[in-house]
Amino acid sequence: MGLGFSIVIHLIVLTIAAIVTIDFGTADVGGDQGDDVDFAILTDAELAQMQSPEVSYESFEVAPIATDAARIDLLSDQSNEDSIDELADSIAPSLNPGGGALTSIDTSTGSAGAGTGDGASFFGLEASGRRFAYIVDISGSMNTLGASGALTRWDQTRSELIRSISGLDENAQFCVMLYSSNAIAIFGQGNWTQATQANKVLAARTLFGFDPNGGTKPLAGFQMVFDLEPQSDAIYFMTDGLFDTEIPLQVRALNRRELVPIHTVLFGELANPDDAQAALNMMRIIARQSGGKFTHVREIRP
Repeated sequence: MGLGFSIVIHLIVLTIAAIVTIDFGTADVGGDQGDDVDFAILTDAELAQMQSPEVSYESFEVAPIATDAARIDLLSDQSNEDSIDELADSIAPSLNPGGGALTSIDTSTGSAGAGTGDGASFFGLEASGRRFAYIVDISGSMNTLGASGALTRWDQTRSELIRSISGLDENAQFCVMLYSSNAIAIFGQGNWTQATQANKVLAARTLFGFDPNGGTKPLAGFQMVFDLEPQSDAIYFMTDGLFDTEIPLQVRALNRRELVPIHTVLFGELANPDDAQAALNMMRIIARQSGGKFTHVREIRP
């Protein structure tokens, strides 16, 4: 009888378990409910590798990296004397600045100059302050060859980005957000990096580990920049393509505390005239709404 009674009880419990489910209908995993969520978890060994001069990335298609490191100031070899120009050797794009509020670009180096003292410069757009954020396009279209036929848009942009960082005062701080279909902070999300010579060299080497891939979705990059504490003194936003028309409004909503100037750079020409005009208008709007400046960098064709 005891065995029979036990069997009956277990059958009732199993029946209830099969019928009853728990619905977490209000749970939010981020993004649309149907989206997959990727996490990047760093071990101590991986973090140490990021801090070494040999850091490299195989693909840009990854979720934002989260790390508790307050700042990356140390290299395994502090005596490294590599110059920034040597790391960007053979990169001398032929560029034609246009659009306004732009200083001249050095045609021998492809550089629009680098900031000094309490400021920065990126493609000729000057900014003042001590904390500078770069939101830079690394979508598939950045693989497009420039006027030289040998250098891509990413080659040229990377060169100017390295030169801009190299010109920062060592008391300044910077962060670089690269975006395509996702966004990634090259030194970890949520942190400023001190502009020491060691960190400038590390940033240059790290940038050579990225290859353009994916779409043009800059919003995640803006979200990470506006989450930084303290806030940026100036933001540089660069793209070579058309993005969602809601982005200017979304950026305006993010930039709601103290208005941070956003200096925008449109690189190259879009093949479709309507798309080209739309991209031009949106970049101008983002700059104007924030009190920033805009420039259109045109590629000189033979």
